[in-house]
Amino acid sequence: MHKIFALLCNYNIISERTYNAVLQKLVISEFKQGTILISPERPQDMVYFIAEGITRNFYRHHDQEWTHGFDMAGDCIMTSATFVDDELSMDYVETCTDVKLYGISKKDFQALMLMNPDLEKVSGKILERRLTRFEKRMQDLYTLTEEDLFVKFGKDFPAIFFQVDDRHIASYLRMSTSMFSKLKKKAILEKKSGITL
Repeated sequence: MHKIFALLCNYNIISERTYNAVLQKLVISEFKQGTILISPERPQDMVYFIAEGITRNFYRHHDQEWTHGFDMAGDCIMTSATFVDDELSMDYVETCTDVKLYGISKKDFQALMLMNPDLEKVSGKILERRLTRFEKRMQDLYTLTEEDLFVKFGKDFPAIFFQVDDRHIASYLRMSTSMFSKLKKKAILEKKSGITL
């Protein structure tokens, strides 16, 4: 059975009919680390599900960047403005590692949703998950110390912690790269000595 079925079922159980309809429109793509997939200059014309690898959503203003989300295997790559409102994206999506993606053109995805209500439920689940993740992140940023944020991120996203550039994670946690590096060194030393942070 194709891996896309498992990825779609990660959001909701879909019928065999819907699965076959999706499979006929499926495009498999691979991108190298550092590839910009979506930007204000490159609108989202594909709905991607990550089979392998990690991406990040970030804002850019002049020479500064602020990471506001990561996606991994099983997640759907999107920007809300483009996906929901058909507007130009305000943010960017970049590959943090080499990635393998299962994609369907946005036009085909929307047409399939009209013909297959169970796929529309998948779309709703994608948006619900993103909103829940965003709300939890906002709560953490307001209520946790930098050290608590660091520890929580390491527990929640161990794959990201060791595969993504420190400056991107630091930006996501709203701390300086030097503070992140200090906490990371401390955590590695404590792990080696058997002490928990």
